[in-house]
Amino acid sequence: MAANSKFAVATHILTTLAYMSKDPAEDGLISSEYIASSVNTNPVVVRRIVAELVKAGLVISHQGKGGGLELGRSPEEISLLDLYEAMGAPPLFAYNPNAPNPNCPVSTKMAQVLKPVFSNVQNGVKARLEDMKLSDLVQKIK
Repeated sequence: MAANSKFAVATHILTTLAYMSKDPAEDGLISSEYIASSVNTNPVVVRRIVAELVKAGLVISHQGKGGGLELGRSPEEISLLDLYEAMGAPPLFAYNPNAPNPNCPVSTKMAQVLKPVFSNVQNGVKARLEDMKLSDLVQKIK
């Protein structure tokens, strides 16, 4: 099973915007082509994710000649939980897609047994992401 990389790419996009906006020679706007080059992916992939980030208020997109992208809030105000939620807060685990075996006492109870485990882990991840700020990532790059 492949993991979803959307959160990682979205984090790369925001970190690039935060990092590049510190350059006084820049006007603060970064092109999606530049970000796609940094992520090493097609600009269409970046634009799709940026559309979700704009909808969440994490990115501002300026259209037209000389347009580009900038952060919607300061890096200190953006938690990784904000970003995770902007990407749809995908569940970390999924239940077995096969129907339980009605003749097996383990099989018939697995979803019930796993539900609090999945919930506790998901809540723990969210709590940890809430503590981490975009500015923390930028500092690690410098």
